[in-house]
Amino acid sequence: MKQILFDDALPTLVDLLKKERGNEFVEQGTFLRDADGRLTFFARHVGSQEPEQTQIAGKGGNRQDNAHFHGISSIPLAQKIIDALGSYARADRPIVYSDENGQPPLLDSPDCLPVLVNDVFCQLVDRRIVGAGWLTAPTEAMLSIPRIVFASLKGGVGRSTALTITAADLARRNLNVLVIDLDLEAPGLGHLLLEGDRAPEYGVIDFLVENGMGGVAYDQLNSFVGTSQLTAGGGGRVDVVPAIGRRSVQYPENILPKLSRAMLEDVGDDGSISVGQQISGMIEQLTSHGTYDVVLIDSRAGLAELTAPAITGLGATVLLFGTAQTQTIEGYRALFAALRLLAQRDRARGGSANWRLSLRPVYAKASLNNDKAQQFRHDFFDLYSEYLYDAEQPEIIERTNAPASGLRFSREDTVAPHWPLMIPFSPAFVDFDPTREADQLTTQFYQQSFGPFLNTIDSILASASEGLAL
Repeated sequence: MKQILFDDALPTLVDLLKKERGNEFVEQGTFLRDADGRLTFFARHVGSQEPEQTQIAGKGGNRQDNAHFHGISSIPLAQKIIDALGSYARADRPIVYSDENGQPPLLDSPDCLPVLVNDVFCQLVDRRIVGAGWLTAPTEAMLSIPRIVFASLKGGVGRSTALTITAADLARRNLNVLVIDLDLEAPGLGHLLLEGDRAPEYGVIDFLVENGMGGVAYDQLNSFVGTSQLTAGGGGRVDVVPAIGRRSVQYPENILPKLSRAMLEDVGDDGSISVGQQISGMIEQLTSHGTYDVVLIDSRAGLAELTAPAITGLGATVLLFGTAQTQTIEGYRALFAALRLLAQRDRARGGSANWRLSLRPVYAKASLNNDKAQQFRHDFFDLYSEYLYDAEQPEIIERTNAPASGLRFSREDTVAPHWPLMIPFSPAFVDFDPTREADQLTTQFYQQSFGPFLNTIDSILASASEGLAL
């Protein structure tokens, strides 16, 4: 028999249950995938409907443990599941039935994700130790101060350069900007925006560590914020919270120990607080401490745990940087496929999932080849159409319990979320280092390459202001 691997496990179980009990049996139940990837099916049927009732006691479980789940398993079907899935079946409880006293709470869990598996919409609860942030319901943008996240799957795409130029341009036009470096594992934004003597004593990594040890007092917030040299020319103010501060530079042996603790949930009397919630709380504290018009956030590249709150948890406009390469499109396919599950869950509950409108691709280091630009646009439209835009098919709308009206745009809609912002490649930015060459942040230097991009930033901020006015 072929060995079952992760990708095979859920489809194999769905097919088995369809064959044995029918589609309705599958659609009314809930699949639980534990932290190891093993599967249990919770059926919305009483155990007395199954022949030859007994409890299964196997590896990692016992009869008392099964009793806790309010159900008893049918040996024939349970054994078929174990035989079919191998190590991906929960051998102690591959299937759990409701009893006459009530339903297992998992059947109505708010964590259920509607997942289409082999033409059947299933309810899946996916327990994770690492990457749980990607399961958190995205935050809608309803903020008094707009936030813009600069994100990418790969480094070297000009993300931090674009953020730096955006900050400089906004400050030049009398806006006060707060910049936050969330790239804790590869910090660098502080060096672009803060000359040595301007760096604050502490950074984001310290804030998250201290947050778990009692929090940061209001009168200590100044120790986490440095004022950029961009402010020296007049106009608006650019304040920066770097990933690491002077203390970490002074004691570099503490950076890795602090990083490991910064990535932990805080546990208090009222329950746990995720890293995403801590970051959002940090931003709220910092913006209440100063007068800012916009917050610019540099995200960690890739799909790491810390990337999740930046993309989905801050109520921000998220700029997704990428180059016109297959690796960009396929990388974002993995991200969008995960976000589709969150959108389907939101829609199934009657929500709009309008947070999808805040995701905007950026064609970075773009060539002057029109065919390449058109291919990039088409690739992103296909991604949005397949994963983020709502399906038009009535049967899919009905089976996910989603509202009939949805989020859809045409391929050539230039104001749609899928239409990329563009930053053309310029060799002048290959060695971008404004701390050493201040003229790299003059309007004359960056306007030709970044002018259209900055105009779109203005539009984003104007839309945010209109939303607040409403």
